[in-house]
Amino acid sequence: MNYGQPHGVLLFFDKGRNWSREDRKTYLAAQTEFYTQLQQAGKVLQTGQLVHEEGLFVSLSISSDTELCTILANDPAIVAEVSQVIHAVPVTF
Repeated sequence: MNYGQPHGVLLFFDKGRNWSREDRKTYLAAQTEFYTQLQQAGKVLQTGQLVHEEGLFVSLSISSDTELCTILANDPAIVAEVSQVIHAVPVTF
């Protein structure tokens, strides 16, 4: 698979280094809103909560790995290190 071409990616998030921050719920809400906006733009196919974890699951449609890096660099919970990507699985849809 050429990851420079359009493809999908499944992202699994978990607690980040700063999970214990008192304001983490603010960042997690901002993260949810961030992916909701991407869903409205047609980039997010599905989101959800992990069944046995506190983390988030996101299925993205991206044009390249560069776009994925840009998305993650703008995720407010990742920037604040409240959340982190624990798995990123490339897929074709």
